[in-house]
Amino acid sequence: MSLLATVGPTGGVKNRLDIVDFVRDEKFFTLYVRALQAIQDKDQADYSSFFQLSGIHGLPFTPWAKPKDTPTVPYESGYCTHSQVLFPTWHRVYVSIYEQVLQEAAKGIAKKFTVHKKEWAQAAEDLRQPYWDTGFALVPPDEIIKLEQVKITNYDGTKITVRNPILRYSFHPIDPSFNGYPNFDTWRTTVRNPDADKKENIPALIAKLDLEADSTREKTYNMLKFNANWEAFSNHGEFDDTHANSLEAVHDDIHGFVGRGAIRGHMTHALFAFDPIFWLHHSNVDRHLSLWQALYPGVWVTQGPEREGSMGFAPGTELNKDSALEPFYETEDKPWTSVPLTDTALLNYSYPDFDKVKGGTPDLVRDYINDHIDRRYGIKKSEGGKNPALDLLSDFKGVTHDHNEDLKMFDWTIQASWKKFELDDSFAIIFYFAADGSTNVTKENYIGSINIFRGTTPTNCANCRTQDNLVQEGFVHLDRFIARDLDTFDPQAVHRYLKEKKLSYKVVADDHSVTLKSLKIRVQGRPLHLPPGVSFPRLDKNIPIVNFDDVLDLVTGVVNIGLTAVGATADIAIGVVGATAGTAIGVADAATDAVANIAKGGLGALGRIF
Repeated sequence: MSLLATVGPTGGVKNRLDIVDFVRDEKFFTLYVRALQAIQDKDQADYSSFFQLSGIHGLPFTPWAKPKDTPTVPYESGYCTHSQVLFPTWHRVYVSIYEQVLQEAAKGIAKKFTVHKKEWAQAAEDLRQPYWDTGFALVPPDEIIKLEQVKITNYDGTKITVRNPILRYSFHPIDPSFNGYPNFDTWRTTVRNPDADKKENIPALIAKLDLEADSTREKTYNMLKFNANWEAFSNHGEFDDTHANSLEAVHDDIHGFVGRGAIRGHMTHALFAFDPIFWLHHSNVDRHLSLWQALYPGVWVTQGPEREGSMGFAPGTELNKDSALEPFYETEDKPWTSVPLTDTALLNYSYPDFDKVKGGTPDLVRDYINDHIDRRYGIKKSEGGKNPALDLLSDFKGVTHDHNEDLKMFDWTIQASWKKFELDDSFAIIFYFAADGSTNVTKENYIGSINIFRGTTPTNCANCRTQDNLVQEGFVHLDRFIARDLDTFDPQAVHRYLKEKKLSYKVVADDHSVTLKSLKIRVQGRPLHLPPGVSFPRLDKNIPIVNFDDVLDLVTGVVNIGLTAVGATADIAIGVVGATAGTAIGVADAATDAVANIAKGGLGALGRIF
């Protein structure tokens, strides 16, 4: 039972807009800022307050919108569904209830305007939660990440400047459930990318997003195009024969980028949803789900285990499309399940990506969205055909040109797996080339990262105690670097290239001396081919997959990351990947006393950005 049914916004099916376009719309942006401030100001005990809606996801670990006489137990988790098959659909309806409440506030605000009343009322009806297309423009508009004050339209039609509620949420008061979580029990607002002094470092966050942009675009493309089965697409467990990140894993990266600085901020803790950027991010996660649905019509939620446990499901529960998506209800007594959520029109929203194929057949929509993804996220061809390897890669992972021959290439990825609960912390694994003993991370040698976030530990989470051996995996793609530097994707040439470039990794956590003992890393080359007239790559089963084995156990060492801005250093474990197929080759990295400066122009002065 629920005291607040999730029915979506009113006004019929309207598009959620890209935040880049959204901030340029005077009426939408004004209403959004006003409505967001209104729900943030509500009493934190109100079920329709920003605090209560955000608290559904994690802390304060209390039931939401339930009658007072509903039996309760001392839960040690939020309702959020992670590492399991309901991750996409649960978050679909979660964003919808937030959108519903936000629009309701916007409709009340529209009534206060004394000019152009009908236009403002219609804008409120059309208002939907915007999305942040992280795969296309990872650095968002200044209104989302930088501006403390924003310009909006006042009720009389004049322009005014107001505090920007998109940057952070102010707790009023800090909830007692935060006690025992260092920093989070004293921070009065949400914090992004905090430095060692526990203060936001936004310039470093922007630099980090710029550094991660290419890798994030590539991950987005591969996630959408190379996950044909629901379980591998939906969540970040460990699965056979996968070579692309899941929707959840790509989602995790954004949490890591925004939340992790020198220490953890709210987007990498059990307080994730209290950062207003969470909702922009998760609207895009849902958009990714819609794009993927179009590519694989008819594929939907399959059975899978609840690996971690949540307020809605005990660990080990077998989940499927009929599982209740607590605490969200269509009516007072009818919980949402995943079955009807194939159609976003039921919740009165869509995305601009589908405007040109509304009402089209599944095949028409699939072909259009496939081309749309190629254009938006795919690899671009070289100018004037100057790089044949890049042009070949573009055929496989971009817009495919007409061809009469069977095109072939090896698709190269870094594949990592680890025990999710081995460390009592969120952490990241970053990859870069360290040729010639270099420890400088630059735009030219930085490859990408895998971000693992969590808000509880095996010592304070009953669910985690039974899941200490839960394995998670992630992928970072190497093809664009190989295409940039080589004229071939041939395994022998690639193996030689990776050894010469010293493909290195760092495990980054609050405890800088930490080691991740369960970490396994390998570089894999999968033979792909494109038969004549085909635009979607296929695995070439006539050629074996090539693996360059993990050598973490053979390489240890310590490097220092320079914290120029705060005058400190931090020790981080470093290893070097480099092995022939079937043979582990250790490559000692003599970087123990070196300083790894995060350098992109003047970036070093910004301090640690990972």
